[in-house]
Amino acid sequence: MSLVVALAKSKEAVIGGDRRSITFLGSCPELEQDLYSGLIKDDESLLARAKEVGATLQVADGRDKVWRRGDILVGEVTEITPQLDRRRRIYVTPGAHLQVEISGNEVRVKDRGVAGCIIYGNRFTQQIAVSIVVQASGRVDEALVREIFQKAGEQTASVSREYVILRSERRLSDPQKALEEALDGDCQENGWRLCAPL
Repeated sequence: MSLVVALAKSKEAVIGGDRRSITFLGSCPELEQDLYSGLIKDDESLLARAKEVGATLQVADGRDKVWRRGDILVGEVTEITPQLDRRRRIYVTPGAHLQVEISGNEVRVKDRGVAGCIIYGNRFTQQIAVSIVVQASGRVDEALVREIFQKAGEQTASVSREYVILRSERRLSDPQKALEEALDGDCQENGWRLCAPL
């Protein structure tokens, strides 16, 4: 599981994502539980624990989880198993955000709003992010998003220490419509079917 943090404010949008990709070659719920609950702090501990429980995994830090689609910032976390291909994606621009879930080739809109801070991640990384936001009394900005990624990278091997932050101050005349058009474009390009009207 990745960490993606998106922020939509009236005059700016910020999105950040770590670059870690972990592939389990076979099922190992015990290791996944330890990893995603914060018990495994660094890569050395992750590899040692994998060896201890007889698990095989691949760890890489080269996957971009946030990108620009024209004037829109996009972030995505994925969960792929032999039985499941599920993605959670967020589109954000100053003044609006749109969250969708993609399962196979079906897309469902989960939430939309004007402003807010949205966090995708495992339970432990979400706790880190929320505690930092609470300490800042909810005043989230680009510097706070960077702090979230730095702290998460120091405290769990489930995210990389590398991260990407993107920012936009481009204010669109109809931000929600622009997000819907970006989603529609992604549906057409990827052969996805929107299960309910926007």
